[in-house]
Amino acid sequence: MATIAGRVGGRLVAERRFFLGMAAAMAVLTFIGFAPSYYLSTIFAGPRLSLLVHVHGAIFTLWMLLYVVQTGLISAGRTDVHRIVGSAAVLVAVAMVPLGIATAIITKQAAAAAHLPPSGPPLAFPLGAVLTFAVLTGWAVAMRRRAAWHKRLMLLGTLALLTTPLARVTRMSHLPLTPPLGGMVLTDLLLLVLVAYDLRTTGKLHAATKWGGAFFLLTQVIRIVLNMTPAWQAFAKSLTG
Repeated sequence: MATIAGRVGGRLVAERRFFLGMAAAMAVLTFIGFAPSYYLSTIFAGPRLSLLVHVHGAIFTLWMLLYVVQTGLISAGRTDVHRIVGSAAVLVAVAMVPLGIATAIITKQAAAAAHLPPSGPPLAFPLGAVLTFAVLTGWAVAMRRRAAWHKRLMLLGTLALLTTPLARVTRMSHLPLTPPLGGMVLTDLLLLVLVAYDLRTTGKLHAATKWGGAFFLLTQVIRIVLNMTPAWQAFAKSLTG
């Protein structure tokens, strides 16, 4: 019995370290992607940013920090504090959805009004990322009493937000991919890390990885296809001017 308990305990510690490591890696990649234009913009002589972009950046950063803190609390066995912080994290997640949508649209409106060439990914990509985050994170909150589901869905929801910073990593790395597609490909590689973890530790995909990952990939396909349709292009143009 002691041996079995030891194995279960060791597996739990390894699992907590894995999700903490993934959270830390995602936070570092976010910093790298946004360093030239936001975090270290004064050093890189980045563009002047509007108040809305600053607020969006601060809330986005807060979410990433909360995600790392929350996985760290679980790794340290402080589930009591994790639950308390989780209530605040839900409020941040709720605020991020309308803020992300507004920032994507208003930023492009401002560029059009100033007669600047289009910058950043087409509107379907940031909007799709925000909505994917909303669905997966909401699903994770609903499954908060089932730890294995909760942690995987929360990882996938947060991973959806990395499409934009990883698209910038693609550009900086001169990878042979356009930034929107490059950002999605790099997030898919991180999804594969989760898949590999499930297969290595249990020999099969956890249901949350299977269904959450399928939804994650489906929304990417929808964004690509939707962006190519004349109806969506006309709609996006009507929103952004």
